Amino acid sequence: MPKGSHPDLEVVKFTVEVGDSEETIDVQVEGVEDVIFNIPESSKFVTTIYFRVKNRELKDVKYKQVIKKAGVPIKTRDLELGPVFQPSDEIYSTAFPEDTTPGGFFFRGTYPATSTYYADGEELFTSDWTLTITSKA
Repeated sequence: MPKGSHPDLEVVKFTVEVGDSEETIDVQVEGVEDVIFNIPESSKFVTTIYFRVKNRELKDVKYKQVIKKAGVPIKTRDLELGPVFQPSDEIYSTAFPEDTTPGGFFFRGTYPATSTYYADGEELFTSDWTLTITSKA
């Protein structure tokens, strides 16, 4: 099974809109081995997830993100993607609330992270990815 995929839910991509630069970054998930988000330090950003629902109706679809440093969770986010999605070729999208990356030399670097997807009260799958906080140019 490809990264970002389950028989009933397939994550296509994420977009990250970085507020300071008004830049939109596409982060492909579908067909990609390693998923890496590069976001400048001290940046406000909005992430949007794009996904397809396949095979069966999914209810109460949720997303949980955990970012770690040295194996210790330092940030957790939960998002409800939506109450009901029908199987379709349509690509659905849901935007996360605005967030801010930490700033300063100490926070720059690479952080391992996981995303877990839930529907109908059960875990569908977990996907590993990497967050890199870069120096602001």
